[in-house]
Amino acid sequence: MRKIMLLLPILLVVLVFVCTACGGTSSDVQTSTPGSDKSSESGDPEEITGVPVQTGRQQASSNGPDPAEPQKRSTTYGPSIFVIEASGSWQHQIDTGTYANYECELYLDKIEPHNMHDDVGAYTGTFWLKMTLDTKEYFSDILRDVPFVDISMDAEAEGIRENLSFYLRDGYTRDPTANFDIPDGQGGYLKPDHNALAGKGSFVVNPTYGNVSAHAQDTQKGIVLDHQQSGASDLDISYVIHVAPDPMREATQRDVKIHIMLSDGSSTTLDGVWRRLPGYPEDLEKYYNSGKSREILEKHQK
Repeated sequence: MRKIMLLLPILLVVLVFVCTACGGTSSDVQTSTPGSDKSSESGDPEEITGVPVQTGRQQASSNGPDPAEPQKRSTTYGPSIFVIEASGSWQHQIDTGTYANYECELYLDKIEPHNMHDDVGAYTGTFWLKMTLDTKEYFSDILRDVPFVDISMDAEAEGIRENLSFYLRDGYTRDPTANFDIPDGQGGYLKPDHNALAGKGSFVVNPTYGNVSAHAQDTQKGIVLDHQQSGASDLDISYVIHVAPDPMREATQRDVKIHIMLSDGSSTTLDGVWRRLPGYPEDLEKYYNSGKSREILEKHQK
């Protein structure tokens, strides 16, 4: 009996501990409710874990547009560099046996940073012109009966026009009352197509070099006369230009005709070419570094 009395405090401590442990266990066990059963059966990972999880549809929409949706196409076009080049030579008869021989070269460009199809507008560049005088036939004829007399005269001049602008427009924007005819060399005229580019105007070529030299000699009397003079004057030039039509605006090269008229009455029609080059920043850098726009100046300046 005494042993039992001694064990009672120990049993009471154990009972208190066990009851406390059982109470803690029952409080941790979740009681199943109709709502909780439904969430468990639904298999929704967000409801089970409490962490938002993307479903298959949400993942597809976040990775990119729905394949069923039509793609939006860009309506803009790439930038371009438009270039016009032309050169030629011709002879103009000043008088019987006296001729002026001409050479010229033209280089124009237009930088279009937004639309590769916008070829209308101002083309800017350089025009070079050279003239040499030929009088051999003239003096040979008048000195036919005096073989002991020799007379000759030579003349040469060059000029350059920098920052020259040609304004080209199509049939939708150019003046409908203006005359853009170019002689065809057969008594008729070439008229620009409605979809073609055309322009007309005039400019002045400033001389960069000019020289006249004359020589006369009488072999019987031993007389020799020489004369030389430098200098040249400005020259007025008028032009009409046609660029072949490109209705689809897909061409990278088109034919060009430029009718040149000088103030001395001479004229010619140059055959040239229009080109479309890519005009993105890296292309512009290469274009400027190539020096195409400066080449004509470096080649002909004296």
